Amino acid sequence: MLAIIRKELSHFFSSFLGLGIMTAFYVLMGIYLWWLDGNILDYGFAEMQVFFDLSPWFFLFFIPAIAMNSFSEEIDRGTFQLICSLPLTTQQILGAKIGALAFISLCTLFPSVIFVLSIALLGLPTYNFDASLIWGGYLALFLLILCFVSIGLLSSSLSKKQPVAFILGVFLNFVFWQGTKEIGLDYIDLSTHYTRMSMGVLSLGDLLFFGGFILLCWGLIRIRISYLI
Repeated sequence: MLAIIRKELSHFFSSFLGLGIMTAFYVLMGIYLWWLDGNILDYGFAEMQVFFDLSPWFFLFFIPAIAMNSFSEEIDRGTFQLICSLPLTTQQILGAKIGALAFISLCTLFPSVIFVLSIALLGLPTYNFDASLIWGGYLALFLLILCFVSIGLLSSSLSKKQPVAFILGVFLNFVFWQGTKEIGLDYIDLSTHYTRMSMGVLSLGDLLFFGGFILLCWGLIRIRISYLI
């Protein structure tokens, strides 16, 4: 299981594309947060709502890009059967894939602590900011990332072509992020639950929705994997 996690992590961190995307994310976020109209300094409040509003759109594309080869590449090369021959259960293989992608996402988010410290130091008095609102936003963003990871892995398991897996992942992410809301199905819309949590409203219903959505995707992936073995 650890070998699979190390493989996924080394594949990402040894890639210039992966590190380049992370760098571009923070350059763009820095511009939006501190320079463009409507930035934090113009707003005048020690909070990061701009960051939490824009980040989902980045991860909507970023997660499918890093998840597209998780299963599709191995299926295409015929190495997935080799992995299945190892003394690992389907649940352990899936857990390793999810764990690796979640860790990469956390590494992508971690430098944003600099934004929090900057806001804290700029506050009057210093460190006068709503910590519960910011950490609630991070919790909502992490749960949303897990949903995108689950969708990305499901898309990767459905096709052996990486470009197809990427396009399908982006499409499904958008459908569940905004599409369901457009047709009146707010109760299964990720953005509805995410927006409430990112504004500091922590409810059991939203937590159960994210948990149920993630478990449903994992169940579908396990069913798909069972057909590949």
